[in-house]
Amino acid sequence: MQLSFIALACCLVACTMAYPHPEDKPKLNWTPPTPDPRQQQRWMLDGGYNKDQTGHDVHVQGQAPVWTSDNGRHEVDVAAQYGQHLGGPYGNSPPSYGGAGIYRFRF
Repeated sequence: MQLSFIALACCLVACTMAYPHPEDKPKLNWTPPTPDPRQQQRWMLDGGYNKDQTGHDVHVQGQAPVWTSDNGRHEVDVAAQYGQHLGGPYGNSPPSYGGAGIYRFRF
């Protein structure tokens, strides 16, 4: 009989310790994601100048956004570049220039 009281007391202690205690869990707080910084900074202008023993190298390139869809997944940009080697023992090179249209789709 004494053994059954000890077993019953142990079961009560075990049940009390196993009972889940309520904790203050933070509620789910959903905030919309921040926009991708690549979408905000789509303007680009770059250039360079290099002088060495063989003359001067000059180049300029640029890119600008033309159109973005309402949901931001489709984008169209226009790009252009110009470059030329000036001076040196071989003289001036013919100018190198070009343009491109860039289509971007974000999954």
